[in-house]
Amino acid sequence: MIQFNAHFDGKNLCPEEPVSLPENISLRVTVAETEPRKTTAAVGPLDVFDRLAAETGLIAGPADWAAEHDHYLSGVPKHGEHSDQ
Repeated sequence: MIQFNAHFDGKNLCPEEPVSLPENISLRVTVAETEPRKTTAAVGPLDVFDRLAAETGLIAGPADWAAEHDHYLSGVPKHGEHSDQ
């Protein structure tokens, strides 16, 4: 496998270093960015915190939701509830 850095000028891939490739044969090219893009969320990729904020949110729920998650997810008795009451 041959790897080299290149940039795309809008029409062609331009190697940034000398490359020795066979001529006049079909080649498979895989493209991977070497540097993250520096753009704002409004015009390009979101940073990790923007992505998390876009995928999460606040949900209304009981005040003891975190402490009693087993009760709300699986139906087990709450920590304060006992079956002998």
